[in-house]
Amino acid sequence: MASILLPSFSERLKPFSKKIDKETGQRLPPEYSETSYLGLRPGDLIQVTYEGVARYGLILSSRTTKSGIFISTRNNALVNFIGVSGLSEAMFSLMINNLYNNENACSIMSSTVAVFIGKTNFRTLNQAKMKDILKVYI
Repeated sequence: MASILLPSFSERLKPFSKKIDKETGQRLPPEYSETSYLGLRPGDLIQVTYEGVARYGLILSSRTTKSGIFISTRNNALVNFIGVSGLSEAMFSLMINNLYNNENACSIMSSTVAVFIGKTNFRTLNQAKMKDILKVYI
């Protein structure tokens, strides 16, 4: 079965989509594709099923990894991820406009990212528990 974007995530992204229906003039949901964790880069907006729960957010780099992916001391591949589902519409818009597809700004050390990181937003996801990774293109 092919993976699809969560309806709430898809609707939230419509105002930023560059795809427009030629007949109605309305914005269409953004395009997306399935990928592996190896295809992720800082600034990528993704939806992932992690331990059975669908989440969406951005991939981040850190001081120790430019790619956002690193190996833990237990030899697990981990991915730096910031969840954005709980952001207000204003903060979500700010995040899309400033961080989406911006590798330089998408770092844990960035002051822009600090606005979004809270106790519940930042995660290091174990790639072995990541399923149905969808990369979003807006």
